[in-house]
Amino acid sequence: MAEPEFDESVVKADRRSKAVALIVAIAAFLLVRELVVDVQFASIAAATAGIGVRLYVPYHASVRVPEAERTSLSDHPTVGAYHHGAAGIGLIVLSVVAVAAFASTHGFITSVGVGIIAGVVSYVGLSSVLPTG
Repeated sequence: MAEPEFDESVVKADRRSKAVALIVAIAAFLLVRELVVDVQFASIAAATAGIGVRLYVPYHASVRVPEAERTSLSDHPTVGAYHHGAAGIGLIVLSVVAVAAFASTHGFITSVGVGIIAGVVSYVGLSSVLPTG
């Protein structure tokens, strides 16, 4: 089966999203580490935010392509069949909520759990609201 053709802007956004996600992860790590002083927690929060950005940037570029010319991201053979925009935003929400919870409670497991719940609720809500990429 032939690989689907994607708009050039989506291909460029996919390439750039790797660098942007790395920059976001590094900046998030430095910021969270200063805020909560826990290196392990800062690493988890930064990685989650970086992955969220990595998923969201190509989705955003895909949605900007007119629907008649758009190839869905989920049509690519190596990409899973989930809502990429909702997953990206959900992971970013997870990270932010977990950091806020950790800053107020200093409970590692509690903060991660609250973040996961917020991320899942965000994903479920956004997957029905956002357009398919």
